[in-house]
Amino acid sequence: MASKNYKINIAGKTYDVEVGDISKSPVQVSVDGTVYQVEIPESTGDRASGLQATFAPKPVVAAAAAVSRPSIPDSLDDGVVRSPMPGRILSVNISVGDTVKKGQPIFILESMKMENTIASSIDGTVTSVHVAASDSVQHGQTLAEIAKG
Repeated sequence: MASKNYKINIAGKTYDVEVGDISKSPVQVSVDGTVYQVEIPESTGDRASGLQATFAPKPVVAAAAAVSRPSIPDSLDDGVVRSPMPGRILSVNISVGDTVKKGQPIFILESMKMENTIASSIDGTVTSVHVAASDSVQHGQTLAEIAKG
């Protein structure tokens, strides 16, 4: 079935309306160039008969483009230990001068009511610790530095 064009007057304003094939649902309806997908309930009778239906049009909205955010690495082999997410430090398991092994737990971070273990990404010696227990941290914030060794 071909689409039909109408001029509709609502509250003194005239709209150009194009109604697509009403034998299928959803029906594509264009109102002054804005396209809507309109569901016509089965209970309105035979769609092809042209019976009027009460409906709430849904505008066709283009998918939002992916938002690009800068990435902050949380673990590299550069010896800088960064927070993988915002949260609160529950425990600090290292001190300056400590020797650590790759994979050794060095911080416990609480984020969204879950405890997350932050481990050393390299073998080495702790050269600085930038946070203490109960500190709030942001994603990517430097927590400690470890010299390879």
